[in-house]
Amino acid sequence: MRSLAPQVRQARSTDAAAIARVQVLSWQQAYRDILPPSFLQGLDAERSAESWRVVVADPRRITFVLEAPDLVGFCTAGPARGSEAAGHRGEVEAIYVHPAEQRHGFGTSLIGAAMEWLAEAELQPVVVWALEANQPAHRFYERLGARQVDRRLLRIADALYPELAFSWPVGALIGG
Repeated sequence: MRSLAPQVRQARSTDAAAIARVQVLSWQQAYRDILPPSFLQGLDAERSAESWRVVVADPRRITFVLEAPDLVGFCTAGPARGSEAAGHRGEVEAIYVHPAEQRHGFGTSLIGAAMEWLAEAELQPVVVWALEANQPAHRFYERLGARQVDRRLLRIADALYPELAFSWPVGALIGG
């Protein structure tokens, strides 16, 4: 049993290493049948931590973390990036929960915090992208009210992978 209730809070630069570890573990689990094993094995949390320090410090976006009591998930949101986000003002850039901690509502809590922040920043409607082969992500976003609206190709490890856009309308808030 957990001794403390899970807490969502804004990330600090000191969270970067833990965020990177969750991201690497999540990618290795979620994409094990999608991306090349050599690519996934080459992911390095230490190298990634420095990138996360930059993301966390960026004033244009926000990263939320969920502690239960250790950091088990994170979600980054901000202004929509790229021309593919046509018509969207906000974007959920990343949402990952440690594989051993999934299906406890943590992802929903993180998306809820991000959607509230995006609404307050008037960054709606909101888009999130997921690899086409990542069916669990599609089901998760759809359960939270998002609808598939677009498709593009994303280059990862010298190959192109289809990616789908899911959209939430203006006013969408997700309970956590």
